[in-house]
Amino acid sequence: MSYSHFFYQMLKRDLQLAKTQKHELGLPILFFILVLILFPIAVGPEGNLLARLAPSIGWVAVILAILIALPRMFAEDYENGWLEQLFLSGYPGSLIVSARVISFWLLYCVPLVLSSFLVVPFFSFDIQLWWVMLQTLLCGSILMTCLGSVASALLVSSRKGSGVMALLIVPLLIPAIIFASAAQEAASQSLPYTSPLLILFALAIFALTIAPLATAQALKLNLG
Repeated sequence: MSYSHFFYQMLKRDLQLAKTQKHELGLPILFFILVLILFPIAVGPEGNLLARLAPSIGWVAVILAILIALPRMFAEDYENGWLEQLFLSGYPGSLIVSARVISFWLLYCVPLVLSSFLVVPFFSFDIQLWWVMLQTLLCGSILMTCLGSVASALLVSSRKGSGVMALLIVPLLIPAIIFASAAQEAASQSLPYTSPLLILFALAIFALTIAPLATAQALKLNLG
C-alpha cells in the first residue's frame, strides 16, 4: 500500500469511528457553548463591554474546549494495542501521527471554530470582526492540535495527564494569543491586520511540520 493510500485509509478509519462516538465529539462543543452563555450572564448586559471581551472569551473558550478532547487523541488506540500495530506496520511514525492530527482537527477543532459564530448574537459582536477572529482561530487551532499531539503522546501512558497537559500547552500558546489579539485590535480600528495573521499562519505551518516527528518519537518511547 502506498503512503498516500495508507494516509487516506487512516483518515477514513478515524472519521468512521467518530460516527459511533458522537457524544465525545459533542462534549467540547457543549462546553464551549456553556462558557459563551455564562460570560454574558456574569458580566452583564452592556453591549460595548461584551463586544470588547468577545475575541478574548472566544479564544479562551476554544482553548479550554480543545483541552477536554486532547487526552483522547491516542489514549484509546494505545490501550487496545492498535497504536502498537500501526508502528510495527513499517510505515513512518510521522505519517501515522499526521493522519491522526488532521482527523482530530477536522473532528474537534473545525466544529468549535465554526461555533465561535455564537459570539455574534451573544456578545453583540460585529460580524466582520468575527470573520477576523475565525481566521485567527483556524490558525490557532492547528497550532494547538500540533502542540497537543506532542503532549498527548508524552502522557499517553499516564492516567493523570489532563492537568499536566494544560500546563504543557497553554504557556506555548501565548505567542499565538498575542498575534491573534494584534490582528483583532488592528481590525477593530480598521487598520491592516494581515501581518499578525500571516505570522500566526506561519506558526501553524511550522508546528504542523515539526510536531508529527516529535509526536512519533514520544509514542515510540511509550511503546518501548
